[in-house]
Amino acid sequence: MLENLLNFLRPVRFYALLLLLPLAWFAWGTATGTRLLGDDNESTETLNAPGSGGHGHAGRGLYFHK
Repeated sequence: MLENLLNFLRPVRFYALLLLLPLAWFAWGTATGTRLLGDDNESTETLNAPGSGGHGHAGRGLYFHK
């Protein structure tokens, strides 16, 4: 039965691997508590950015999203 499944999946094994690698990566990240796509750090890193030019952005970062 396993041999039949492997023979059936042989033409698409590259695509199956392509799908399973990111799934395994996210499963590992979830199991270990690792943030893979960024963090929830809300600190503004560019408070006094040189390019702000005083256009009313004082005290706020340029790329703060929530």
